[in-house]
Amino acid sequence: MAADAATLEKADEALNTTGFITEKEIPELADRDFSRELSNALTKAREKKGEEGYIYTEPFDFSGGKITNIIWDMDKIGTREAAKETLAEDMDLAMPTETLSAVDQKTY
Repeated sequence: MAADAATLEKADEALNTTGFITEKEIPELADRDFSRELSNALTKAREKKGEEGYIYTEPFDFSGGKITNIIWDMDKIGTREAAKETLAEDMDLAMPTETLSAVDQKTY
C-alpha cells in the first residue's frame, strides 16, 4: 500500500510541525511496511525540494505487548530513545519495565 499524495502532504506537514508522525496523524502507520514506504517517500520528496533532515522510522515495543511505529526527523529528535519517549507520550503508552532474570543479575 503506497501513500497517496494527500497522505504524503499530511505526513510532511506533521513532520515539519512536530518533528514526528504517529498513528494519530496517519492511522496507516500501524502497518510496519506502510511506515517504511512513507518514510522513504518523505525522504525522496524532501530531497527533491532540497530540504535537509534525516527521516527515520522504527517500531517500538510498549507495555502490554503494544508495538507502534513512529517516523521522525533525526535533526529534531536526535536519538532512538528520545523517539520512543516521544511516541509513548504522544500515544499515551506505558514504557516497558525491564526486568532481569536471576541468572542475568549475577556477576561472574
